[in-house]
Amino acid sequence: MSQWGIGGRYRGQVRRWVAAPGSLSARLAASGSVFSVQVLEQGRQKLHRDEACALGLTGVGPGYVREVILRVDGDAVVFARSVTLLPQSLGPWRSLRGLGTRPLADVLFRRTGIGRGPLQFRQLVPVSHLRQHVSRAWQQATGAAPVTRALPARRSVFTRRGAPLLVMEVFAAQHQPWCWPTSRRA
Repeated sequence: MSQWGIGGRYRGQVRRWVAAPGSLSARLAASGSVFSVQVLEQGRQKLHRDEACALGLTGVGPGYVREVILRVDGDAVVFARSVTLLPQSLGPWRSLRGLGTRPLADVLFRRTGIGRGPLQFRQLVPVSHLRQHVSRAWQQATGAAPVTRALPARRSVFTRRGAPLLVMEVFAAQHQPWCWPTSRRA
């Protein structure tokens, strides 16, 4: 799976996580004692070609980007990248700018008027440019390289007042936390 597609072909426990609807942050928070967001980068950045396409642009231009690592009990488990058009980060998606270490899910799943497109899936193979970007960011944030296997990823476009926001989540943990139950809290 080298391109983004609607049908994810994941097997085993990781499928329950990658294909799950709703908030990944809420699922991760329920799987451990402490959920946290580590902000890696936030601000104006050139969009990748496939991001621009997903946002409905015909060319590549500047966007507003937020990259984070989602952690459970201190362990880095997911790399997330959220992008919107620069003007939209001052309008419908201005809340993206003020999140700090709060999860984006606090906006996406707790406010009205936000729609979500279908989940798209992709395996990020080690030679892809996107995978190399994720690997560099992961290494810098955690001090450890992601595993060498292909990394499961998903993305979807959220819309608020006609403005798109693309959210990509890469399941990049070194170990296999995806065998966690949906909730360890009982």
